[in-house]
Amino acid sequence: MNALSPNRLLKRASDRFDSMNGFCSRVSILLPLVLSPSKDSERIFERRAKRFILRILSVLLAVDSLCVAASAQDKKLTTINLGYSAISGSFAPLWVGFDQGLFARHGIDLKMAYIQGNRVMLSALTAGEIHIYQGGAEGLIRLVSGGGDGIFIATQYNVVNHYVLMTDPSITRLEELRGKRIALDPTSPTYGYMLKVLEQVGLKKEDVSFVQFGTVGQPERAMAVMRKQAAATILTAPNTYAAEKQGLRKFSIVRELGIRQLITVSATTKKFLREKREAADAYLRAYVEALAYVKANRDVTMKVIAKYTRQRDSEVLAKFYDDLVPDLPRIPYIDDVSARATIEAMQAQGPPLPRVDVKSLYDNSLLKSIEAELDRDKRR
Repeated sequence: MNALSPNRLLKRASDRFDSMNGFCSRVSILLPLVLSPSKDSERIFERRAKRFILRILSVLLAVDSLCVAASAQDKKLTTINLGYSAISGSFAPLWVGFDQGLFARHGIDLKMAYIQGNRVMLSALTAGEIHIYQGGAEGLIRLVSGGGDGIFIATQYNVVNHYVLMTDPSITRLEELRGKRIALDPTSPTYGYMLKVLEQVGLKKEDVSFVQFGTVGQPERAMAVMRKQAAATILTAPNTYAAEKQGLRKFSIVRELGIRQLITVSATTKKFLREKREAADAYLRAYVEALAYVKANRDVTMKVIAKYTRQRDSEVLAKFYDDLVPDLPRIPYIDDVSARATIEAMQAQGPPLPRVDVKSLYDNSLLKSIEAELDRDKRR
C-alpha cells in the first residue's frame, strides 16, 4: 500500500464518512417503507447507525496509519555519497538520474558532490567520505596497484571518443605546439591522451610544457587558452562548443586516434561492494535507467546539462546532446581490453606501476544480473 499524506488521509476519512452518512440516510428513508416504524425509532436507528459507522471509520483510520508507517519503513532510502570529477556534459546521465528522481525510485538517497582532482577524490573514497565516484580510472588503478581498496563497477565509455583538443586560433598545425604551454594536469587522464597526440605529430612531452591552471576544471583550462596563458588544452562537450564559439580552434585528433580507455567510470571499494551490495545494485539500476532516459528525453536532458554546466546557449546544448546520445551504452560494462589498455597507457606515461591483476580491478556481475532482468522483461 502506498503511503498517504495527512491531507489525503483526512480527505479519505471525509469521503468515507460522507458515503456512510448518505447510506444511513437512505436506510432511514427505506426503513419506514419496510418496517413502518415510528419517527422516534427511525431517529434512534439513524443515530446508532452513525455511531456504529464512526467506530468502523476510526478502525479504518488506525489501519491506514499503520500502513503509512509500514510503507515509510519499507521506503526508507539508503544514503550513498557520490563524487563526480568534472563539470562536463559526460556526467549528464548521473545528473539527469538525480534530478528526475531515478535514484530515489530505486531506494537511494544520492548525495552528489563535485570533487576536483584525482588525489582529493581517491582520498575521499579511501576515508569513506564518499561511497562511489564517477570520473577517471587512472587514480583508482594506481591506488589498487599500491595495495589500496577499490573496484570499478561500471564505465560509461570504453573508447576515448568525446575529448577534443582546443588550441589558440594561431595554431594551424599541431606541430606548432612545440615550445608551447599546454593547460593540463600531469596527473589526469587527459595528460595521457595529449602524449599520444604529440607522438602522432612527431613531438615528445619534453617539447612542450604542461601547466595546471586553477583547480584543473575544464572552464579554468579553457579560460587559460583564451587569455593566451597556454596554447592548448583538452576539453569535453559542451565546453568544446562554447570554446569554439569564443574563437578557439578545434582538432578532432583525439577521437580519430580511437584510444581504448576506461572513461567516466563508476568506482567504489570492495568493502562497500561486499557490505552494501544491495545499495550498489540499486545505484547501478538507477544509472542504467538514467542512460536510457537521456536517450529518450532530449529537452529534459538539455535543461539538466544547462543547469549543471551553466551553459545557456541552446545551440551549444543541442549540438552536444546530438553528439552525446550515440555513444551512450545500454549497459555500462567494463571492457577487459579497455582496462588493459588503460594500464598500458599509465605504464608508458609513468611512474611505473607494480604488477596489476586486471581481472581484480572490475566487477561486471551486478550489471549482468540487471541486463538479464531487462531482457526477461522485454520478452514478456
